[in-house]
Amino acid sequence: MRTKSFRQSGRARVKSQRILVPVDFSESSARALHHAAKLVAESDGSLTIVHVVSADYGWLGIGRRESRDLDRSLQRQAANRLRDFADEHVDHKVPAALEVRIGQPAEQIAAAASESKCHLIVMATHGLTGLDRYLIGSVADRVTRLAPCPVFLIPSARRSIPRARPSQAVLRFEHKPKRGR
Repeated sequence: MRTKSFRQSGRARVKSQRILVPVDFSESSARALHHAAKLVAESDGSLTIVHVVSADYGWLGIGRRESRDLDRSLQRQAANRLRDFADEHVDHKVPAALEVRIGQPAEQIAAAASESKCHLIVMATHGLTGLDRYLIGSVADRVTRLAPCPVFLIPSARRSIPRARPSQAVLRFEHKPKRGR
């Protein structure tokens, strides 16, 4: 069987890629998962979908044994939810590995990317700004700093493009370099 060349098909062949997608079950992460699944389908690559259960129980005042039991319970619940989420948002023709981790989200996502030797992380942003971003932080921002590979960020659907105020003027023009320089 012959494959079409780039000129015949009009599309370049994309190298097989291992793509990691962290999800938090939000609509934004569903959009990121959809984009990643398309990339995997085009490249005959592999997809790893990761959910991180944040482990910060200090405020509960529970012991080590109780926190381990809680971790296991939350991990099982997250695994069931992750399986349903993947079934809903990934085409059955795209092979996907599912993984639930416990810990700090950004650190665990970076560790998963490193361990799976992925080529790309595709993740959503939630579009937090101002005080919310300062107080809550940005997992996406931290992942871009820690990741061992490129990170492709899918902006939040609720993010709007700022519009110029009517009093502001915009001047657009083309620059043509002078000859002889």
